[in-house]
Amino acid sequence: MKKYYSFIALAALALASCTSDEFVGGNEKVTTESKGSAIGFDFGVPNLTRGSLSGADAAEALNYQFVVYGTKHTEEEVEAATNDEVVFKNYKVEWTDNTAGTTESNTHNWEYVGLTPYAEGVSPVVTSTQTIKYWDYSANKGYTFYAFAGKDQVTAKNVTITKITEGTNSLYEKGYTVTIKKSANLDQLFYSDRTPVAKSEYGKPVVLTFRNLGSRVRVGFYETVPGYSVKINKFYYDDDASAAVTTFKAMDKANETNFTAALQNVAPADNNSLTITYYDKTDEDIENHVKVTNSGVEYGYNLTLGTGIIDAEKLATTSATPTWDNNGNYTTVYPFEQNTNPMLIRVDYTLTAEDGSNETIEVKNARVVVPTNFVQWKSNYAYTYLFKISNNTNGTTGTVPTDPDDPESGDPEGLFPITFDAVAVTATDYTQETITTVATNNVTTYAVNSDVTTVGEYKAGETIYVVDENTSTHEPLTVSGIGVTAGNATVYTATTTGDAISEATVLAKLNGAPNGITLTAASPAATVVTEANSIPQADGSTYTLAANKAVQFTPASAGTYVYVYTNTAYVATEYEAAGDTFDAAETYFFKTDKDVYYAASGLSTDNFDKYKADLWKVKTDGTVGVYDIKVIIIK
Repeated sequence: MKKYYSFIALAALALASCTSDEFVGGNEKVTTESKGSAIGFDFGVPNLTRGSLSGADAAEALNYQFVVYGTKHTEEEVEAATNDEVVFKNYKVEWTDNTAGTTESNTHNWEYVGLTPYAEGVSPVVTSTQTIKYWDYSANKGYTFYAFAGKDQVTAKNVTITKITEGTNSLYEKGYTVTIKKSANLDQLFYSDRTPVAKSEYGKPVVLTFRNLGSRVRVGFYETVPGYSVKINKFYYDDDASAAVTTFKAMDKANETNFTAALQNVAPADNNSLTITYYDKTDEDIENHVKVTNSGVEYGYNLTLGTGIIDAEKLATTSATPTWDNNGNYTTVYPFEQNTNPMLIRVDYTLTAEDGSNETIEVKNARVVVPTNFVQWKSNYAYTYLFKISNNTNGTTGTVPTDPDDPESGDPEGLFPITFDAVAVTATDYTQETITTVATNNVTTYAVNSDVTTVGEYKAGETIYVVDENTSTHEPLTVSGIGVTAGNATVYTATTTGDAISEATVLAKLNGAPNGITLTAASPAATVVTEANSIPQADGSTYTLAANKAVQFTPASAGTYVYVYTNTAYVATEYEAAGDTFDAAETYFFKTDKDVYYAASGLSTDNFDKYKADLWKVKTDGTVGVYDIKVIIIK
């Protein structure tokens, strides 16, 4: 009995790398026993959430066509192409609604037999009319399939696609080279995973998992400054950049219209050259998934998006409904997995009191570094970066430093350092979410597959990773241990019977303020990540991060948690009794019932004798602690 191929092309992550006798999204179950011997096609592609499309919806997403390249192997497939016998030499496959079953080769509205292949923009080109294909059981070492979709972009000559068939160093490099013009629509370009099929799977549908070529980026802002509204005034950039921007000082030009950040990226340009390859077996969880390399491209060094952030008179006050740029719509950009530079943001904003006084405070030179690992854009990912402005700010309300990388060259930083949350969410393939807090250094929190915009921040039971990044060197700090001495990090649970818990009030508490906040070491306790490359991504791979550069903890229950990195530990001032003899050069203090000391003024010998039993003087001077702080809400 003749056997047939059936192709199900699924661009849904959850269904990648699986085969089945049943067509997803088809009209009925199809098996080798129930149908004829011709190849049939059906497939699905993912929508922009975490689901998948099927049937006519999937066909529409791929513009009713895709192109398949397939080889069979009588010997073990190796790097060289000598034993790749081509079966499908870039066959075009077309969808026509309500045609399933009208021909032997059409089981689910897809047909390829008798079609004329693409004549331009695709290589190698089929030189004759396409014919039916059958399983060859003498091919004991299996088949390998690849595919792409991009009908309009090919016919408009916006893209040229060439299948890589030889000269590779690895099986996983037998993908495509893609040359793209500036006018190309990346949203319409899809590439399937590399799909090997073993002999034991012959006769079953071959599942091709498509992934969109482009990455999607959007930004949003919200604020949590008590008693004030916030308006963004301007972002800064380096308009002379011919290489990646590495200092805030270089960002000396103001953009009062658009959101702007310093970030190396792939600039839209004619004849950008991309290489489609595949993750190899060392990345077992994502083996054969599409990987995009920017092999010959033109680079840009500023990320400029829409006007929505600066246009807003007031920022929103919650992460669930932030003030979006471009109404929350994504901007499609080139993927850039090979990026080696962080995102730098420098911003000025205005605080306006909401108590009726209309008092304003201008905050300038607020700075944030989003770590490199969180701006390495992958194809088929959608990234959302949320920035939170709180009463913890590293901007100054006075004279801007002559060197923005050196705050001490200007007026002191006010309100205590700005806090930004940078969240990458709503991935087409997977969910990657981070929260970056800017304090003395930048604190980024991350949990695999967390849904920050839905739950608030994180959920109980999730393992949360914390990376502390120096604002000058743009490198993660070394965590020497869990504790309260310099170089240590700690995660606390926080409760209060007084002041509201925020980065600023926790800082005050750590420096001895009796403000009703209680900090208790989290249980289970936080630990230092001692293994290199051990922070997982949503797709199963791991971030390239050295050992002892991160902390992790898994909150057992909902509540408020606080991450603290101790740069310089707080040392409390020690006091002693005033004694019996008045010294006019000495400063004396009264003590409240909460053990707060405040200076006693106007003392003389007479009233000193009257109050000396209640007076204190400094025995040993203390020092203010310097900390990086991030308040983490667990739902």
